[in-house]
Amino acid sequence: MANTTLSSLRGLCPPPFYDVHKFGNDGYAAGRFCAPVPQIQKDLVCCLPCPSTDYLYPQTFKTWYRVAEGLNVGGLICLVFLLVSFVCLPAEKTRRHYLSYCLIIAAIFLALGFVIPFGTRPTQCYDEITPHDMFSSLTCAFSGAFLIAGGLSMAVWIFIRALSMHLQICWDVMPGKRFFYWAQGLGWTVAAAFFTSTITVTGVSFRFGDVCHVNSSNSMKDFWGPLLAIAGAATLVQLVTFAYCLQVYIKNAVSDDKTETQSSAGLPSYTTSVRTRSARAVYRRVRKVVWLQWRGITVVVFILVDVIFFSVVFVYLNSVESHATDDLEKALPFLLCLMQHPAKSDACFDLGQALFVNQSTVIAILLMLSLAGIQVFLLLARVSMFSAWWDLVRTKFGTKREFVSLDAKQYTNDAHNYELNKFAQSPVKAPESVLTSPGADFDSYRRSLTGTPDYLGKEVQREYRSPTLSFSTPRAPSRIGWDPRSMHARGGLGLHPPVDGDEDGDIGMGHKI
Repeated sequence: MANTTLSSLRGLCPPPFYDVHKFGNDGYAAGRFCAPVPQIQKDLVCCLPCPSTDYLYPQTFKTWYRVAEGLNVGGLICLVFLLVSFVCLPAEKTRRHYLSYCLIIAAIFLALGFVIPFGTRPTQCYDEITPHDMFSSLTCAFSGAFLIAGGLSMAVWIFIRALSMHLQICWDVMPGKRFFYWAQGLGWTVAAAFFTSTITVTGVSFRFGDVCHVNSSNSMKDFWGPLLAIAGAATLVQLVTFAYCLQVYIKNAVSDDKTETQSSAGLPSYTTSVRTRSARAVYRRVRKVVWLQWRGITVVVFILVDVIFFSVVFVYLNSVESHATDDLEKALPFLLCLMQHPAKSDACFDLGQALFVNQSTVIAILLMLSLAGIQVFLLLARVSMFSAWWDLVRTKFGTKREFVSLDAKQYTNDAHNYELNKFAQSPVKAPESVLTSPGADFDSYRRSLTGTPDYLGKEVQREYRSPTLSFSTPRAPSRIGWDPRSMHARGGLGLHPPVDGDEDGDIGMGHKI
């Protein structure tokens, strides 16, 4: 019964082709690979069965496609972990930045375009010759939307990141709040504008694999053109930055050579010395910025290579598909091979890949897009993040340890009782004599043995001078009159003449001032 139905759908077309007049216009009719065959009948149009990739690539292509989807699942997990780490962990552990936030979100969009069909395993074809599009398949709509949003967002934020590094390295300008607001406004606005135009005008459909890609009609002006323009601008900015770094390095090397030559010949001039110092200062500044920004520079280079390669291959594929039906003589060897081997199309794979895009290029595109999320994770993640997570988990879910003070020792007896007991055990010994003789301290025989007087063995005895106004002992009244100035601290050299001991203090204060 199935063979009878298929034969009726083929009409006059030789197998494995189908007659287009046996089908309606549902699904994505523009995605059919059909060609007129006037040699058999005047109005006969035969179409290649769907999916056309089964007649272009071997079964290993599906295996590689599943590998690419699995890589996107792993990349999505890594990106979500990185985003959660930026939100939950301290800034000194993650070195987070708003440019990193935006790039991670864009990479998540791109990964979701592959992860959604990986979980749903959608049907690619609406009927025997027609692929699904975003109107006939909800999975196609979501996967294609995330793929377009991720590609455009990554290109835009890679350009903004390249511009930020260019300002820091070449112009010594640190982007501030104004740059932040302009970047957020223009970055997401540009991506949203081209996303809207691509979805509404061009649309997406199943072209190869389980992910819906941008349709070929009107795709150059709505999607591929803006994407290549943004990626080209980012590439130009990055090349200018690299050229400036190379110029600074060469200039510093030349200035070092001139300095060595002049030091051997004679003293350098003032202008040469200033130029040498300036070149070295610029070189040190650029080297420091490049060392701090090497992760961002590497991310920009990797993503630009992916985006440009992906765009160029798809533009070429669109061009081939649009001209394949116009030049049947070029496609005739492939079509004749399929007619001769309708059940075993593996004999025609080489002819089909020569006509369109070979399997190696398509697999390279899929793997490069799948590795984008993993590349972003490897270049933006830090070892300190994992240690910070370990500390956070150990603090939240580990055993609660009590605070132990260093002086938390419990004494059996009170401190005051201990002191009383100590004095009670060792009674105070009264001195044998009130008067002591200095002979023991200044004995000539003892000094001759030691050679050094014992200044530290006993406290130094100073002579007590009774103050002028002392009332500790009764005194006879003085006949000298009382001067009120002696009771107050008046200024002036008359009352307070300088003494020898104050000179050093004045000199020392003069040095401090």
